[in-house]
Amino acid sequence: MFGGTPLLALAVAAALAAPAFADARGRAYAVAFVTAFALYFGLTALPEAWPGDRWLGDRWNWAGGLLAAAGMLALAAALVRRAGFAWREFGFTWSQRPGSFRAAVLVALPVLALNYAAMTLSHFRLPGVPLETWLYQATVPGLAEEIAFRGVLLALADRAFEARWTIGGAQFGWGGVVVTAGFVAAHGVSFGIAFGVAPAALLYLWLRARTGSLVLPVVVHNVWSLSVYAAHL
Repeated sequence: MFGGTPLLALAVAAALAAPAFADARGRAYAVAFVTAFALYFGLTALPEAWPGDRWLGDRWNWAGGLLAAAGMLALAAALVRRAGFAWREFGFTWSQRPGSFRAAVLVALPVLALNYAAMTLSHFRLPGVPLETWLYQATVPGLAEEIAFRGVLLALADRAFEARWTIGGAQFGWGGVVVTAGFVAAHGVSFGIAFGVAPAALLYLWLRARTGSLVLPVVVHNVWSLSVYAAHL
């Protein structure tokens, strides 16, 4: 699911979150953020460390993604029960902020189309894409990564930092910067990978902030993942 180095991603996120450790109010949330970040990658990697064949599929780490998603949901439930969080803080709601759905779609569709068109210009072509790859890209990346990054991790990071800015009707904070940097680093450290992943990460963050829900980020994330393969056929 990730092409980068989890330890590097954790180091990047922890370094950017460091200012919160100096603040008595934000310190506990910063510690929880770094711990949750490490937990997510640990759960993702666990099935791959298990002896024997991959669980559920041969080509992709289905079990790791689903296990990580379940772990993040369990952590969210604990934070709701013990730390005063609300489910809506994680984006776990079907309802969208008033007037946000149409605006979000009007931004997401052109960005998706432009990204697809740009990728088709590449000379790289895939000889074929197995059915398992289509099924995986249509489900697991968006579900697991959005629950973690734009869900639990963003909620913790936003509590650690109070600063907020409004861009395109969406309210952001330093927490969004920290989460996005960690997300990009998790996918790779080369300029090419960062150039491809960063716009997607910023779009998912904006959709989450604009709508207040993970619904569109999950859908758009999976469409983006599918388009990467479709553009190179």
